[in-house]
Order: sequence, then C-alpha cells, then structure tokens
Amino acid sequence: MNRMKGFSRRPLFSVDAEGYGRSHPRRQHWMQDAIHHVLDQAAVEVGFEREGWQTQFAGDSAFSVLGADESEPVLVDDFVRHLDSGLRDVNDGREAGARLRLRAAFHYGVAVPARGGFSDRGAVETARILDCGPLREALRLSPAAVLATAVSREVFHTVIGGAYTTLRAEEFREFRVRSKEFDDAVWIRVLGGDVHALGPLDADEPPAAPAPEWPAAPAQTPVPTQKTGMIFEAPVHGPVIGVMNQYRS
Repeated sequence: MNRMKGFSRRPLFSVDAEGYGRSHPRRQHWMQDAIHHVLDQAAVEVGFEREGWQTQFAGDSAFSVLGADESEPVLVDDFVRHLDSGLRDVNDGREAGARLRLRAAFHYGVAVPARGGFSDRGAVETARILDCGPLREALRLSPAAVLATAVSREVFHTVIGGAYTTLRAEEFREFRVRSKEFDDAVWIRVLGGDVHALGPLDADEPPAAPAPEWPAAPAQTPVPTQKTGMIFEAPVHGPVIGVMNQYRS
C-alpha cells in the first residue's frame, strides 16, 4: 500500500446555500445553477482554473480542493470579494426572500479523494466550520448581506494575521466551535456587514483580556450612629470590566 497516495496539503473551501431545503423545486434548480455560475465567475476573475479543482457537489453545497499552485491569500481575499459581487449580480431584482445567500468556510489541510467523496481531517474540519451555528446565525442576522465566511485557526493566523491579504483582523470575530470531534476557534466575517454588532451567535466567544488589578481600597473607619450604636461602613466601588457526494474533478 502506498501511504503517500493522494496526500497533499491544499487550500480547502466549502459553500452552502441558506434556505435551500425550504425552497420549491424550481427555485432549488435555479440555486444550484447560480452557485455554479458564481463560483466559476469568481475563479475566472482571480485566474484560478476551477476545472482543475477536486470538487464534491451535494445539491446546494460544494466542497473544493484547490490546485497546488493556487494562492491561499487570493482565495480568502480576492476570490471572496468576487464571489460576493457575483452573488449580488445574480440576486439583482429578486425579492429579499428569493435571493441566493451563501455561507463559506476556508481551511488549509489534507483532503484525500475517497469512494464517498473525501477523507482526512481537512475535509471533516472544513465541514464542521461550514455548518457551525455562529456562521449560520451571522448570515441570518445580516439581512442585507449575501455572503458570510469563516476561516480556520490556521488560515486566520497564517494568512490574515501574517498580512498576506488586504483584510484586517478586526473584520473578523472569533468564536469557539464545538461540534462532534471538532473543538477549535474559528473567525467569522460578514461581507457588507458588521459581525461585531450582531450580539450572541450561539457559541462560546473567547474570553477577553483579564481586567487590570486595582489597588485595594483603604480601610474605612467604622462610624457609630448616635441612636442605635450600629456600625455602617461606606462601600468602596472600583471599576468592574465584564467580558465576557458525488466526486468530480
């Protein structure tokens, strides 16, 4: 057995449409066509060769393994920007409830082609990120947006934190996601929206930096009352900071 067969670390991403299951068959057909169209268009705009990707489709979702020479920073920056633009184009003139709106997850890892699609941790982790509650809620609570994205820890720290894109870390909001065997932080961004203004999104957010230690208040001298002899102490208040399947090539 060749243990290296199919092994390679690649940029991985997956998309899924909001509300596909509640849509009537004709709209589902349109959504599938529109997803293919916007992915093709975004790939062409950034110079990716989508026909060379390894892709698994399942109705309204698509999981893709990019080519070895295709840029991870371009994927999470330029490609996403063109994907958002393409979605706005295909939704032009459609009522709010009839628009195509996507969630997208980005990761970097191993996804080996298998009989049922893909195997290995990279494929599984990308699926967990795409399906996480905070990403679903971020899109649901941003009615003007058509695309919400989530990136893995590795993508955020290496690509975003390393300043290899035009994106700023402040555009993302960190969440802890626990789903089956997956337990890690993800970073979510809503294009055309402010993810920080959305309130709780059904997940554990990371604790903020600990509050500074304030010096102990000076001891208060008890002051007896004239009538009862009871002793009252003046309370001292300091600042309190709260934080917290089908395989295709």
